[in-house]
Amino acid sequence: MTITTMAADAVLQDLLDCLLAEAFFGSAPLQLVAAAHWQALHPQAPSFGELGAEQRIWQWCCEPQEQRFIVVALRPGITQQWEKVPGTPVLARQGDNWIRLAPQDFMALVFKGTAERHQGNAKGLSLFQEVLAISVRQTALSLAHRVDHQDLLEQDNAAFFLTMEQWASLRDRPYHPLAKAKQGLSDAEYQQYQAEFARPVALNWVAVAAAQLQYGEGVVDPRQSAPARYLLPPALHADLQQEMHARGLADSHVALPVHPWQLDHVLPVQLGAAFASGDCQRLDFNAGQFFATSSLRSMTPCFNSADYLKLPMAIYSLGASRYLPAVKMLNGGLSEVLLRQALDKDASLRQSLHLCDEGRWWAYMPADATLFDEAPRHLAAMVRGYPPELLADADCRLLPMAALGTPLPGSARHFFDDWLRYRNLPVDAPSVLTLFGELSHSFFDINLRMFRLGMLGEVHGQNAVLVWKAGHVHGLLLRDHDSLRIFVPWLERNGMADPRYRLKQGHANTLYHECPEDLLFWLQTLAIQVNFRAIIDTLAQVYALPVTTLWSSLRAVLDELIETIEFEDDTRAMLKRQLFELPHWPQKLLLTPMIARAGGPGSMPFGKGQVVNPFHRLPREA
Repeated sequence: MTITTMAADAVLQDLLDCLLAEAFFGSAPLQLVAAAHWQALHPQAPSFGELGAEQRIWQWCCEPQEQRFIVVALRPGITQQWEKVPGTPVLARQGDNWIRLAPQDFMALVFKGTAERHQGNAKGLSLFQEVLAISVRQTALSLAHRVDHQDLLEQDNAAFFLTMEQWASLRDRPYHPLAKAKQGLSDAEYQQYQAEFARPVALNWVAVAAAQLQYGEGVVDPRQSAPARYLLPPALHADLQQEMHARGLADSHVALPVHPWQLDHVLPVQLGAAFASGDCQRLDFNAGQFFATSSLRSMTPCFNSADYLKLPMAIYSLGASRYLPAVKMLNGGLSEVLLRQALDKDASLRQSLHLCDEGRWWAYMPADATLFDEAPRHLAAMVRGYPPELLADADCRLLPMAALGTPLPGSARHFFDDWLRYRNLPVDAPSVLTLFGELSHSFFDINLRMFRLGMLGEVHGQNAVLVWKAGHVHGLLLRDHDSLRIFVPWLERNGMADPRYRLKQGHANTLYHECPEDLLFWLQTLAIQVNFRAIIDTLAQVYALPVTTLWSSLRAVLDELIETIEFEDDTRAMLKRQLFELPHWPQKLLLTPMIARAGGPGSMPFGKGQVVNPFHRLPREA
């Protein structure tokens, strides 16, 4: 099988599963046929391989007049009722003619079969197909690369952290068929700038008039606290300062780092007038090697430091442009205040919850601009401070949780291998379940305690960083505080206050919630259906464990924590009802909102749907 075929199959698996979960083919029950019966009816059909007794063949008519059908092998799922049988083809049938479908051909037929729903949205359909093709191509580029994962625990903390960021980047957002698509990057740029390829990036620098910058709370003296002070070693910092003095800019401007892609493709269009007037001036300095992390626009320092960098990079990823507006960083600062208050409200959180310092940022904001204008958000920088004591601790390792849910292509390698070896545990099912139980307990203890206080962080696998120390889960490190979700009545009940986020009037937001169940949505979706589902599926694949065993372990952990954490009685009852008793869970819609929005500005397109309760899909004896 070629790399391109592997990439197409991986994308098609996620694509079909996602469409089924979002009821894209309608709300009526699927018309399913037992595999043996199907094979008897269609002996000339291409083989789906050996199918089990629970697996079914689904046939969907996409073109009634032409009598053309899409044919797929399905199996019962845990987080959704039916999912595609991995490794099986997706076929088109017309009479006795059979075609094996690639992702774009499949979606072309799907759009034909759902044409009435998409009338007037040709742009959305075209954009979807364009991004789908990019996703397949860029997935293939990533699959062809091999991340260096040797001797993980022998690396120092910074090197280990970067390696695991590269590992996490290989998959990006699990189960999203378009996750790997970085629209706007050529293949060469993708391989230069995407984290897994581990290629150094020389940043550009732009001098921006100090009077036209907005600053974070952590920038006490803008003249002394420029980004270069944190991001460059003394010798390179001196070189940059020398150019600023030579050009007469040292007293009037502040040097901001700019991603080279952003400088070439975006700033001339968005801020051409500012460069023409001299408010912004491109500098010659571009020394220092920075490396992308799994977020692409978040980068390592170029020397031994706890200060990392986040930049705007207006590629399209997950249906959103990755700019860096001041309003997001303002809201992140308000969230960070809340998070630090939470540490004083719960002794357990004080020990286990760690926070990045995200108060040092600089954003271009001319006098006539507003927080919600398009152009200024393309020129900004944040210096994200990781807790120095964690990076300096020789027994400690920082691990983006996404790396635990990302299989290495062509390998049965997992961080649990190193963890088991460190603990002198045998590589067997009980040992893997022991580590998984410890991971689950720590993660959900932290998140449920935060929930009790009226908040939940952005806990998908990219932003939730596991703090591992001397063979044990030491806690969780949170970053990207601008997405802290809150329920104000519970904040106030626990002695905190509404942070009064800056929001654009008339636009929906995902920060404030009307009831606790709406806040719990993020634990059910990002934490469980994305982050932990990916970890479960990867552990099951690498260590040949039944996924039901891991889901049962997770349920037991949640049940214990809900009983032992100091919840109010009505909150405990609500949690049990929402997590264990109700037949359905909410889900975060991915593809339907993306098609409907058809591009344009804004964050990741978002909607809510409904799927089966995963804990109802487990064997009764489990």
